Amino acid sequence: MTIASGSIWHSFLEQDANPEVLYVKSENEPEGTTRFGALSIPLHNTKSFKRTIENLDKQKHYYVYSKSGKSGAIACQNMEDAGFVETINLNGGIANF
Repeated sequence: MTIASGSIWHSFLEQDANPEVLYVKSENEPEGTTRFGALSIPLHNTKSFKRTIENLDKQKHYYVYSKSGKSGAIACQNMEDAGFVETINLNGGIANF
């Protein structure tokens, strides 16, 4: 997992020809508007989270963000444990972007 500041994370995202963006939300977060065309994944529902990532291409680069960065880091670690090649977490989350 790569942890990147907002400007670095966004720079990586802009340079990627085929970016995959994930918004990871905790149980208490309301459904909100996602940014960057992100797929919204609830981290608190473990079965749903695992089912969703099973259907993703493990060879792509995934740009992950959450509200504070904590859920994003957990998601990235779970994804890398599942065999994903590259996950990039937005340090401090979207609140610091």
